[in-house]
Amino acid sequence: MLRITGGEFRGRNIQAPANLKTRPTQARLRQALFNSLQTSITDESRILDLFAGSGALGFEALSRGASFAVFVEEDRQAVKLIEKNAATLGVADRTKVICDSVANFRKLLPSIKFDGKQAVFDLIFADPPYAKGWETKLIEELPWDEILSADGRFSLEWGLLKSKVSELPEVTSFLVKVREKIYGESVLTTYGRNS
Repeated sequence: MLRITGGEFRGRNIQAPANLKTRPTQARLRQALFNSLQTSITDESRILDLFAGSGALGFEALSRGASFAVFVEEDRQAVKLIEKNAATLGVADRTKVICDSVANFRKLLPSIKFDGKQAVFDLIFADPPYAKGWETKLIEELPWDEILSADGRFSLEWGLLKSKVSELPEVTSFLVKVREKIYGESVLTTYGRNS
């Protein structure tokens, strides 16, 4: 069980997958992340939670007032739990759960629409498996110019000891680092759009 750390559902529990394929973001990291993003979340914010696991990051954002969350997770057991958690919290109508690999995200994107238009997100979260090199792939390969709103934020959790990188770039073609904080062996790095 995981506990929502703030907002409308603060203190409510959600279920987390029991297998070792997913690694839920620790409560203190979630709280620190959302404290840093509190002014970025509005009642119009649209959220993308990649490698969603239990959906904790997306549900935290919904708890704090975001309008809609899309969860991408390839583990079927985890997908069932995200759907169950959404129903338990009463936000199933504010969520879309996609059971597929993040590696296929570019192909999935045309199927994600808001108001009949291709989805653009205000907050994108990624908590990928630390040891599989996803950090660089996400930063370099996602279509940031298509999916991240002008004032949007991309927050990535990675590990100092287990990740294949020891640091992330300050600036890329579409992203610029706006915040980075270390919590034990985990790092939270947040990017904005590079104008």
